Amino acid sequence: MKKRFLVGLAVLLSVTSGLLANGLNLNGFGARATAMGGAFVGLADDFTAVFFNPAGLAQMTKSSFGLSADLLMPKSKYGVGPTTIETSSKKYPAGLLGYFRPVGKNIVVGIGAYTLSGLGAAWDNASPGIEPVLLAGSGLSPSFLTPQGIDAYNWESFIGSVTIAPTIAIKLSDMFYLGGSFNINYGFFKMDRWAGVYPLDLNPTSPPNPDTYFNPGQQTLDVKGWGFGATLGFLVKPANWISFGGTYRFESKMKMSGTMEMENMGVLMLETSSGAKMDVASPMWLAGGVALKPVENLTLTFDAHYTNWAKLTTIVVDFDDPYWTAGLGHGGLQLDWCNKTQLRTGLEYDFGKIVVRGGYYYDPAPAPDETLNILTPSFTFNSIAGGIGFKSGGLKADLAIEYLMGKDRTVASSGHNLPGAYEMNILVPMVSLSYGW
Repeated sequence: MKKRFLVGLAVLLSVTSGLLANGLNLNGFGARATAMGGAFVGLADDFTAVFFNPAGLAQMTKSSFGLSADLLMPKSKYGVGPTTIETSSKKYPAGLLGYFRPVGKNIVVGIGAYTLSGLGAAWDNASPGIEPVLLAGSGLSPSFLTPQGIDAYNWESFIGSVTIAPTIAIKLSDMFYLGGSFNINYGFFKMDRWAGVYPLDLNPTSPPNPDTYFNPGQQTLDVKGWGFGATLGFLVKPANWISFGGTYRFESKMKMSGTMEMENMGVLMLETSSGAKMDVASPMWLAGGVALKPVENLTLTFDAHYTNWAKLTTIVVDFDDPYWTAGLGHGGLQLDWCNKTQLRTGLEYDFGKIVVRGGYYYDPAPAPDETLNILTPSFTFNSIAGGIGFKSGGLKADLAIEYLMGKDRTVASSGHNLPGAYEMNILVPMVSLSYGW
């Protein structure tokens, strides 16, 4: 008997988009910058400039060390048919640290490390779960499955990437600054989900039996990999009350490898695990901003951040097991995402030793309804933030809280998504400490 099964592209539904979706890429670092809505490209005057605009580091006249810690707390709800599930109360840490020092009069060098993306979802999918509803929506009965029956499977993801960025910034004059970093990126992606059901063809000379479907069961993907890129920035300060800047982060492609497991492959006398390889692109990012000081102690900032999401059309996954390759082929995930621009604004008022801040940004979702699913969610967010800072000598401490309000989405089945109603909000408290000497 030739061991072969036909598997649709849905097995790759949520393989790679998590490193890319706007609900997972972090939109900035540092309690100060985040409290100002992440509108920091045109200001960039602390250690978080390594992320926002490395040219801003050239403004430093002292050695500086900074640390920022964020805690992402997403809350999501998903409904399909009569069933509604919610995410567990899990927390996902992120942050940035950096050390920078002047070398001579006009050059600053250093290194930063930050979690460019970091999030996940863990769904409370207790029996009977959403699987029977999804199966019924396809017109199938559990009695048609091989093996028969269906369980409430785990739906969970943990996704992130870490960037190490050696950086140099140059002060060309009191007005012009340039900076750049070489980005070493390490990404990781782990996902547990139900693999769905697929027509089973054990005799390729005859049409497949429409009442025979294979249930691969629990699917676990676990891949990791490295990639390289760069960030370039400039800053112009024509007067003390105004500055503007721009940042360009090059596309970085991470070559990821690991394993995919599907628990019921043994029913077909196949291995339950196969090596998996894929290239995951972190797309180009272009940002511009301006900072104004209309009065002595007040700073206003405005940014626009553009991401080349349209670069992401189809992502290919290869398997080491030749039988998996025979069944899956060189599977692809059709994304068809659209380029999007975030709009950001913030303010800061300095009372001396105490500073207060507030901000807002609008972040449109790049993913269409046709590719939406519960493990790599993509929402249009309206985000509000606020915070407070304390200064004493060379020590600065900042606190902030950010609340991302996701626009509800209801999607119909497309064959490449998980149809249903989606809701998501994210709360992000954070703290930053820095010291200059």
